[in-house]
Amino acid sequence: MVLLSLRPRAFRARNPGRDAETDEARLGTISNAISMALNDARRERDGLSQRMNLYYAQAATMLDNSPEYGKRDRIDEAAIGSAENSAARARQRVAQLDSQILRLEEMLAEVGSSFSSSKAEPGEGVA
Repeated sequence: MVLLSLRPRAFRARNPGRDAETDEARLGTISNAISMALNDARRERDGLSQRMNLYYAQAATMLDNSPEYGKRDRIDEAAIGSAENSAARARQRVAQLDSQILRLEEMLAEVGSSFSSSKAEPGEGVA
């Protein structure tokens, strides 16, 4: 059997400032994680872009320094093809990373706008 108190307890809400700090910390954690992923993707893309340019430069140099197509050695032809294939794979990955970066930037903007709107309304939703 449950005994009911004759003296009702008063409902106490948390301080809105404390709620805002909690929300800020939570969104800050998310923002930091997205920022780290964004920086990693940018570094990978930039490094890969440099290697892609190097592959294309290698292929162009080999083409310039070798005889015409029908007169090239198999070794030279294989090296040129390898450089071109490596550059093509790098170009595909750079495109994937560009897409990821765009999505991460959108996510970061969304978190930022969520944070801005929660800061603008500190008195609402106090429980």
